[in-house]
Amino acid sequence: MSIRVLLSSKHKVVSEGIAAVLRTHQDMDVVGISDNSLQTDALCDALHPDVILIGMHGKDSQDLQLMHQIANHQPAKNMVAFSTESDRNSIIEILDAGAKAYVSTTSSIDELMSAVRAAAAGRVYLCQAAASEMMESVRKARSGEVSLKGHLGGREEQVLRLIADGYSSKEIARNLQIAPSTVEVHRRNIMRKIGLHKVADLTRYAIRNQMVSV
Repeated sequence: MSIRVLLSSKHKVVSEGIAAVLRTHQDMDVVGISDNSLQTDALCDALHPDVILIGMHGKDSQDLQLMHQIANHQPAKNMVAFSTESDRNSIIEILDAGAKAYVSTTSSIDELMSAVRAAAAGRVYLCQAAASEMMESVRKARSGEVSLKGHLGGREEQVLRLIADGYSSKEIARNLQIAPSTVEVHRRNIMRKIGLHKVADLTRYAIRNQMVSV
């Protein structure tokens, strides 16, 4: 069965170029192209795509806001973000906004295809450039590293695993049958106990447990 892909980018020439490549793959079906947030949101409801491929434009807060809106759709949508920004903080913001996968615009088209396929399967994916950036952050944090197991409670370990697997707080709440506010409490407690920057720790955990494709 083909992966139904919705493309969203303010730059039409970029969307059309990516769409042309996607159409050469038998397992891809481009169901729509949008150049603004309102249209993208509407097409999500109308077309029911398997994956939404979103072009991030620098530090544009509207793109992140769109991702947060899509992340709250029921059922949740799988998002792949491609961006010119490949620094650690930008990657963190994009993943925190709900993206299942991140690809730098300097990446190959093969990595973009891999990201779409991974997101469609519900898996987390970072392109090689992003994975290298995040792993470097992990390396720098290792001097203060502490063991996770034994410091976290059973429920906290469950929440941490789901966060590392790319689930939003609402998805985790549904999965564990607890309130979203309880998930947020667990998140804060996890980070307080670990004592390191939260996303760097989650990324380290994901890499070590093969939750992130590189």
